[in-house]
Amino acid sequence: MLHLHVWGPAFGLPSIDAECLAIIAYLHNALPSSEWRLIPSNDPAVSPLNLLPALHHKDNWVSGFQPIVRYLSSAAIGKDLDEPLSSIQRADSVACSAYLRARAGPLVDLSLYVSAANWVATTRPAYSSLLSFPLTWTVPTLIRAEAIARAEHLGLAELDSDFDPNGGLHLTGRDALPETFRRHIPLMTKKTVREEMTPEQATAIRLFGLAEDCLKVLDDLMLGKSEDGPRFFFGDAAVSSLDCLAFGYLALMQKPPVPRSFLRDWLESKTPGLHKFVDSMLAAMAVRGDLPWADPAPTPAVRFGGRVLDSVMRHVPGVGGHYAAEMRYRAERHKKGVDQRAAMLIVGAALVGLATGYGVQYYRALQPFGASSQTWEPRRARTRLSDFGQLGTMLSSAMGPYQPVPSGIDVGGEHGKLVEVDSEID
Repeated sequence: MLHLHVWGPAFGLPSIDAECLAIIAYLHNALPSSEWRLIPSNDPAVSPLNLLPALHHKDNWVSGFQPIVRYLSSAAIGKDLDEPLSSIQRADSVACSAYLRARAGPLVDLSLYVSAANWVATTRPAYSSLLSFPLTWTVPTLIRAEAIARAEHLGLAELDSDFDPNGGLHLTGRDALPETFRRHIPLMTKKTVREEMTPEQATAIRLFGLAEDCLKVLDDLMLGKSEDGPRFFFGDAAVSSLDCLAFGYLALMQKPPVPRSFLRDWLESKTPGLHKFVDSMLAAMAVRGDLPWADPAPTPAVRFGGRVLDSVMRHVPGVGGHYAAEMRYRAERHKKGVDQRAAMLIVGAALVGLATGYGVQYYRALQPFGASSQTWEPRRARTRLSDFGQLGTMLSSAMGPYQPVPSGIDVGGEHGKLVEVDSEID
């Protein structure tokens, strides 16, 4: 029995992830439902590589769409969907798959993750419905950060409303106030046309240029026609692995109900063949029967706590990047437990923590910064001429034994005086 672990369903699709959608479509066409199980675990940690989709078969773990397809083909499990293809078609399939990851993947990232409006209204709530508290606070933001990094080379950070090229250092006037205050302050001047635009409208030309460069090419390549609808290759009506991968990306462009739907609008108006392709793939999956869903195994409390701690560590400024790199290093080399490298990192982190704690305590002990209380000692009043240095001593000798004393109320005794002093300590 094959167990396929994926990100759970969203937007009316079997999964929220493109490669998870692709491998679900592949297995649904290559194997009968009785030979595999689809598990929405929503936990990349189930796989040693910390990546979904992940296939578990006979104590073997394989993660990623292409590695799973190669594993199934080498182990002769199910039907090889690429078997009818010629050598030239196989080469075209490899090239088109690389093109999809390089061009279609960043477009999906722009639409679902980088665009702040789409993220808040659609994508973030979808992840919140798949995850348990408190992972709903930490995991979605990590996924979005990874997607923003993948799409950074496109130069469309303006789609994220939190992006500030000046780092917030040059905001003046009304813009420098918090958002809750700005809502109640009337605008004294009219906004320009560009200021009235949404980020997607302001970058519309570049967005549509990127969509045209990718989707127009895919539409030209999809020349095959079958009884089920458009396909990438002529001849047999069977679905290929390239069709499954393209379905994963195109479905996430077309189906999510995002408020800024520039990709869906392009598919419907400019490339109706791709739009029809997604619908035909979904219809074919429905005809072949329901997907073999299975409930994920209960997560032990220790493992769930470890996942929460892991997601929190990845958010720590200055530490999260090093921690993620170390976890990636250990996953790629299949390292488990505490080895010499991990022990050195733990000892180093402990020493840094101790040094930081000592520095904080030392800083708190400094005067006058950080002390819990302050002690003030009044300075003795100068009541004799000799208290004013050498000149005062000379004047005291010239004036004889007379010494001035402060005026006040006599409280008795030879030298006792009660003096009123107006003092004010700030």
